[in-house]
Amino acid sequence: MSEELSLVSETYTGLVLQFRLIAVADIPQVMVLERSAHSHPWRQSSFEDCLNGRQKCWLAEHKGVLVGYVVVTHGGGDAELLNISVSPSYQRKGIGLCLLTHAVNCVKEKADMLFLEVRISNRKAIALYEKEDFFEVGQRKNYYPTVNGHEDALLMARQL
Repeated sequence: MSEELSLVSETYTGLVLQFRLIAVADIPQVMVLERSAHSHPWRQSSFEDCLNGRQKCWLAEHKGVLVGYVVVTHGGGDAELLNISVSPSYQRKGIGLCLLTHAVNCVKEKADMLFLEVRISNRKAIALYEKEDFFEVGQRKNYYPTVNGHEDALLMARQL
């Protein structure tokens, strides 16, 4: 699948999504979405690293509106999903599944396994990952910050 641009019209979303790699001009808009979707958002520099680094960030747009993004990296035969976010106003429409599918398609010829961490309390995300053939491979204690301390992460993987 092309890293530069792909159009996806999925019957399970009812939306036509356009995927493209992040550009410098996108970062302010990405940060707005990141802050609206996460209690402890990534720093801007994390997204800037996607511009020239091993990490790749694909944006999903619907009619020119940023509705989500996914960040992956790969090396040594493995890939890792680093961040996946859907704008709160577009959640529950199948966009998360489209982003995950896009990420899998982009790394499956470069890696044998795709790993991810997810908050142990994020039951909706865990259910999506399990539906898409991810399985638990471990836990990371106190991995994610919370308002009152830290929360464990579930480490999941999928054979590609």
